[in-house]
Amino acid sequence: MLARLAKPIGWFSLALGAAELLKGREIARAHGVPEGKNVVRGFGAREIAAGVGVLAAPRSPIPFLARAAGDVLDLGAAGYATTKATGDEGRVAKASLATVAGFLVLDLLIARALAKR
Repeated sequence: MLARLAKPIGWFSLALGAAELLKGREIARAHGVPEGKNVVRGFGAREIAAGVGVLAAPRSPIPFLARAAGDVLDLGAAGYATTKATGDEGRVAKASLATVAGFLVLDLLIARALAKR
């Protein structure tokens, strides 16, 4: 059942990566770390690569393990933002942290399910 999520997650990665590449400044500012715009753009490029990997090999656990590694980087960046941001920006950073943690778990569960096939 989890394996059926592979392609939708691949498309999500492409869309998220495009948004991060095109709107890195705005995303960094919304998280309270405007100096992180280039980091966001780099994460966008990585996210696009992960999406291409998932769509190219949706039955392989490897792209999901790569996504999980990226999720760990995202957790670090979102965690950093939570220490710097206040008010609405702090809430955005905390929401991002929780969302990325959820995707990390999902990516690992999908990788495990695909590995068992």
